[in-house]
Amino acid sequence: MTASIPRLTGQDWQDWANKLLSCHYGPTEYQQIPDNDRGDAGLEGFTRTLGHAYQAYGCEEPTTVGDRYDKQRDKLTKDVAKFISNRPIFQRLFGTVRITRWALLVPHCDSKEIVSHATKKTAEVKAENLPYVADEFHVCVCQESDFPLARDQLINTANRTLEVVSEPSTPQEIADWAAANQGPSATLSQKLSRLPTLPNDQTRKAFQDQVLDWYLRGQEILDALRQHPEVYARVQAVKSHREGYLAAGLVSGAPPQDRLLQAINDLRTTLEQEVRQLHRLSSESLAYEAVADWLLRCPLDFPEVANA
Repeated sequence: MTASIPRLTGQDWQDWANKLLSCHYGPTEYQQIPDNDRGDAGLEGFTRTLGHAYQAYGCEEPTTVGDRYDKQRDKLTKDVAKFISNRPIFQRLFGTVRITRWALLVPHCDSKEIVSHATKKTAEVKAENLPYVADEFHVCVCQESDFPLARDQLINTANRTLEVVSEPSTPQEIADWAAANQGPSATLSQKLSRLPTLPNDQTRKAFQDQVLDWYLRGQEILDALRQHPEVYARVQAVKSHREGYLAAGLVSGAPPQDRLLQAINDLRTTLEQEVRQLHRLSSESLAYEAVADWLLRCPLDFPEVANA
């Protein structure tokens, strides 16, 4: 079981890449090249001072490492060829700018072979002695995570939200975790026995497995969010803040099942308000993870049924 943040593809990725580069370099330094009049010149844009030229490409996901490499390699080959053959166009576009880097900007790069391929293409471009290519020219590949500050700034201020997709845990994964964590599992079982809405062993076992699924899926989401340190830190801060007020529920005298639902709803609402970068479905999953974690670690407890 793994969680992942869906990657943008096609035109969505190209649009996002242009925003990312404009934010990173500044709108007067990064010059986007429109492609809606006479076709695609093979570049998204370039920088005026550093001479960095970018082509964005996001292949269809999910895919394998090998297939991703094949698609990125073919795209790089095709557009480096355009960089050479479209000489008259680029001479007019670049003017006095000399290109030092031609970069394929992708959502994710995970093959060293694409780096080797870029090195090969560097030699091919230099051999052409193009007037708009600097002596220190290199073809390279970069990915979204190479621009963390610009990415997080755009996420914080734009409508794009982070949705982390996590598959349900399998019965075997749940059983394996319970066997490896017998102490917390026993604590959870004891607490669930106090819920009057779970009248027998069968319903309690089913609900216990559900709680463990909340926990495991939420842990995978949190692990994926480590790619976005600011978002991850804010989620953890919200969770810690709400945990400090769980004891107040005991004073309320509310039934255990009401306390459980209230804890979930309160945390989900707080996450949606305080971590606006996060998709509401991911906020909901993390609210359930937190409650499962609290049940396993003991910050959330229920009074004995006789005292309820």
